Amino acid sequence: MKSDFNIPARPHAFPMDIEHCALLIIDMQNDFLMEDGGCPRLLGLSLADLAPVRAIIPRISRVLDWARASGLTIIFTREAVEPDLSDLTLSKDIRYKNAGYPVGSPGPMGRLLVKGEFGTQIIEEFVPEESDIVIDKPAQSVFIGTNLEALLKEKGISHLLFTGVTTQCCILATYRQGNDLGFFGLLLEDCCAAFSPQEHAAAVDVIISEGGAVGWSTTSEQLITSAESC
Repeated sequence: MKSDFNIPARPHAFPMDIEHCALLIIDMQNDFLMEDGGCPRLLGLSLADLAPVRAIIPRISRVLDWARASGLTIIFTREAVEPDLSDLTLSKDIRYKNAGYPVGSPGPMGRLLVKGEFGTQIIEEFVPEESDIVIDKPAQSVFIGTNLEALLKEKGISHLLFTGVTTQCCILATYRQGNDLGFFGLLLEDCCAAFSPQEHAAAVDVIISEGGAVGWSTTSEQLITSAESC
């Protein structure tokens, strides 16, 4: 398999460099994907309402298997603040309270979005391996309050594949900041989701807007097929 190849994408082909690529699996954690998780519980979402975010689990699993076999760096992220809430900004505190799910509020899976609680753990379908990187992030962007940028540069990573939840929130925030830091970002749109399919579609539209000034989007099938055909 060649290390450099183009992947069919919207609105233009994505220039892949597999030797310098990492797979980001963003916030696939109990607080977002389980019916008793903090966000679904506080928002009154049923298991049926979680269908859009849970539908991506097998597709991410396939990409994860491919990425491991291809030697990519694997990075899992979890939205989680310190137990004393010292890294919870006032702005985020107010926004999440207004949204209906206050950070730190108690529930069946522990305090919402707090490090060490069961709710912030990666869902059981994904078990990070010892060589994988797991990053707790206090903000929506994975680059805020973490060592992600330094870690990627240390490993010579220039290309990022984006998967996880939710598309319009933590994925879009990380994608756009990654752009400005100089990384090549490819959204795997069938491996990302939001509680609302309309919000997911709107976020994808933002990424491919202005003729590609923001970025690239494709599917996991296009990624894997392109890689295997090289």
